[in-house]
Amino acid sequence: RPPRSTPLYSSAASDVYKRQQHKQQYKDYIIKLSEQTVSLLKNFASINQNIQFKTGNKLQTISAQKNILVDAEIPESFPSDFAIYDLNKMLGVMSLFQDPDLEIGEKTMNIGGKVDYMFADPAMIVTPPEKELVFPEPEVKFKMTNVDFSQTFKAAAMLGLPHVCVTGDASTIRLEATDVNNSSSDEFKTEVGTTGETFRMVFKIENLKLFAGDYDVEITSKGISKFSHTSTNLQYFIATESDSTFGG
Repeated sequence: RPPRSTPLYSSAASDVYKRQQHKQQYKDYIIKLSEQTVSLLKNFASINQNIQFKTGNKLQTISAQKNILVDAEIPESFPSDFAIYDLNKMLGVMSLFQDPDLEIGEKTMNIGGKVDYMFADPAMIVTPPEKELVFPEPEVKFKMTNVDFSQTFKAAAMLGLPHVCVTGDASTIRLEATDVNNSSSDEFKTEVGTTGETFRMVFKIENLKLFAGDYDVEITSKGISKFSHTSTNLQYFIATESDSTFGG
């Protein structure tokens, strides 16, 4: 006796009903990410491929060398903590779809209703410390426009220069693309503010992976800087290099 066929329509209807029930049950766990949040996550991925998403609307990442820490607030809110080992891979999967739903589960995230993306073990990724960073009182403050930074960054790339310095001569603050280990290297300089102090704060070019925009910049003689985006809640804390100088 041949096996009885399963009615196709009733099976499909049952599957649709189950999916509707599932979505209704977990509707608070389904979110969409704005274009700006996706762009911000791409920036985060350039600093660290790992990320620990936390319950709420705050994002953080830290570089593997622990010399770049980034804090941000986004419009979306995540319902639970989960870790992603390869953020670029996750964003690549999201790009398969147009404005996909992200359904956050216990061990996976369903992307676009078609891909179950596995979460990572948080112990296997590099995450920021729980303790909030205390930023010292800065001696150097100035505003850095997107135009000034982009031009300096492009000049460094064109001239093959590995460093960006913030310098003060007791009068003018400048952004400089240079090679601090080569006194005869090409240099690019642009004025960004005024100061009564003398200093030279050195950054490696690869550590200045900033999201596009204007920034309020604060730098301390203690070896740390803070770049605060002027139009969104986003801050980069970036270590200066050991050959930075202040005063004298």
